[in-house]
Amino acid sequence: MHNIFSVGQILTELGFKILNVITWEKTNPPPNFSCRFFTYSTEQIIWARKNEKVPHYYNYELMKKLNDDKQMKDVWKLPAIAPWEKACGKHPTQKPLSVLTRLILASTKPNAWILDPFTGGSTTGIAANLANRRFLGIDQEEDFLNISIKRKLEIENPVTADLFRKRIAGFIDKKQFSSIIEHEAPTTDIKVALGFCRANELKSLTTSKTFYFHAIESNNAVQDFPSGILDAARLLIYSGGRSKPINLTGHYAEIQSIKLKHKSTIKGKENSETEFYYEVTLEDCFKESDDLKFAINTKKLFDNPDDKNSILLQQFLPALTTWERVLKSIDETNANA
Repeated sequence: MHNIFSVGQILTELGFKILNVITWEKTNPPPNFSCRFFTYSTEQIIWARKNEKVPHYYNYELMKKLNDDKQMKDVWKLPAIAPWEKACGKHPTQKPLSVLTRLILASTKPNAWILDPFTGGSTTGIAANLANRRFLGIDQEEDFLNISIKRKLEIENPVTADLFRKRIAGFIDKKQFSSIIEHEAPTTDIKVALGFCRANELKSLTTSKTFYFHAIESNNAVQDFPSGILDAARLLIYSGGRSKPINLTGHYAEIQSIKLKHKSTIKGKENSETEFYYEVTLEDCFKESDDLKFAINTKKLFDNPDDKNSILLQQFLPALTTWERVLKSIDETNANA
């Protein structure tokens, strides 16, 4: 309330066109302990475009959908920041993801660039990334930038990112945010490669940016390899077999590229019985997630038990599934637990 009118005046003088002044009404405002004036329960958001004659983007249909199929009003009833949003540290004026997520979904398209020149703890950036937008943040306080980095690393775990989408308020149900993202980009069901690793070699995964699939060859052609695996964007590791159950180990990484290579070109595999390998180059070393540690249910990960990928898995060979199927397996595991 101290500078909202000054900011509005400056925007007008600079040629901006003010479209709305949105009032965020906090459903759980902090109490007024002095008991000498009204409790502060609102904040204002100025929505303006850079030029009066340049059109702006507004996702009217989506905002209507979020508001029980009625026009979205300029008063938003959303909760203040939740404790789970402060796990990496707290900025003194940190805003909740619910408010920034709605602003971003209302006024930007998928993959758009979003700038916050006073980024603080980068709630804007976290909301942007969760909504499949790109982000650039600027701040002069290094301590706040360190919080921003920790928050970014937190949502690089895809399980955490999906969990956050379910927790953010302002949607009709817990699945609506993810559903909106999928609707904006119908091809976002990420292809996931499953690679086998012996239990005694798992520790080495966290220090390497490469992984190798055995490629079985016959008549100078690679056989028994899942169709489409070269398009996989994420790699999960499984282990076990023989007398032990086959489990996902919790190791995951984003894939940069997959290329077929002869053993003679790979250091340490020159004398291998396997003639060819697929070299998987990763964007970074493997990370671990407890949510990705569970016994594999082939009915959930693949179309059916006779699916080629299911058979390859039983032979400790690379298999292909989708991130949607992995999430369904996680939900079932949590439900049974």
